[in-house]
Amino acid sequence: MSSEGSGLSARGVQTVQSLDCATQWGNDDLEVLSTPSILGHMERLCAQVMERFMKPGEMSVGVNVTMHHRAPTPIGAQVEYHVRTDSTDRMVTFTFRVVDGHGNVVCDGEHLRAVVNKARFHERIARSQSPASGTGPEVGA
Repeated sequence: MSSEGSGLSARGVQTVQSLDCATQWGNDDLEVLSTPSILGHMERLCAQVMERFMKPGEMSVGVNVTMHHRAPTPIGAQVEYHVRTDSTDRMVTFTFRVVDGHGNVVCDGEHLRAVVNKARFHERIARSQSPASGTGPEVGA
């Protein structure tokens, strides 16, 4: 993680492996970096940036993503992730960009993350799984 000007930023590098490819998501014969893989790597990098200013007992969760996957990237190619935010509030908007080894923009967009209380979040998960909530597994199905 690095700091650029008044904002927070981070950079990460990924070499595309077969498990990162679109074939893992039902797109047969597309041995290229998948959108879900990009999303996962980008979210992890943003969460790491946010750890810097969170208090004990807090964590960040993804709330929204707008992304544009612009170019295919084959297995073995290396991509570089760049994330940046100017905010350290409870709701943090990141801009991100993924660039291949030739300088081509593979993907870019914005990602919104929220700082939440970890214990309360886990309580919400437990409540959502109880039969009384109506969202748990159906009995007798």
